[in-house]
Amino acid sequence: MTKSLIEQIEEAVTKEDLEPLAEQLGVEINKRQGVETIRAELLEAAEALAEKGVTTSGELDPGEGQAEAPEAEEKPKYQGRMLKHTKNGRTFPWTAALAKSRYLKEV
Repeated sequence: MTKSLIEQIEEAVTKEDLEPLAEQLGVEINKRQGVETIRAELLEAAEALAEKGVTTSGELDPGEGQAEAPEAEEKPKYQGRMLKHTKNGRTFPWTAALAKSRYLKEV
């Protein structure tokens, strides 16, 4: 049993969960907005479609799941020297300027 668009929007937790739904609905979302603001915009668009009789994503784009375009190849991962931030754990490519920072250690 497929879930309706409104149920999918209400169950989404993060902005990344809402992105594919916004793409299906044709709504542009701003990642700077909060999750609840984005959810409200998507619910408004889904309710407008529900009034027209479209309740599931299958009815929205019936041939979408059958012929998917091949995904773009991932670009190769950086293989050089890396620096790791000691407080937040993020990693960065090594540069002389970053290497001078006391919070970055080479890994």
